[in-house]
Amino acid sequence: MTRVPLSMLLMSSVALVAQAPAKPAEAAPAAAPVAEDVAIIKTTPYKPAIQRDPFSAPRDERPADALDVLEDIAVKGMIRKDGKNFAIVSDSRGNVRWLPVGHRFKDGEITAITDKAVTFHQWEVNTTNRSVFRTITKTFKREEGKR
Repeated sequence: MTRVPLSMLLMSSVALVAQAPAKPAEAAPAAAPVAEDVAIIKTTPYKPAIQRDPFSAPRDERPADALDVLEDIAVKGMIRKDGKNFAIVSDSRGNVRWLPVGHRFKDGEITAITDKAVTFHQWEVNTTNRSVFRTITKTFKREEGKR
């Protein structure tokens, strides 16, 4: 095997480049402009629609009243409107609301509303298993100050 000096290799590559055909000085103009060139880089500002802390744990997107627990709920009465029963309940903050059957709380949901009481299914707060629950029946409370 013979060794070729580096300078010989460089000179031969220069000679090959010199033999390449020259580009014509005047190129023909394009027939029609392209609608959108995909090679052009456009800056697109990032505008996120949802603002959330990426380091916080994801949580359920439920309304603030769904974070109440059943122990903080007092049942006041029942209203029938448009053929549906609504339970009148008050929470620990003093808010009074009408809630239908199926309304969910942090640890349970309303399953039945009768003339005398409201029935809830309560499950463990830290589990996703809704098939294991206990049934709680809360009777209507008398308003304070009325006798």
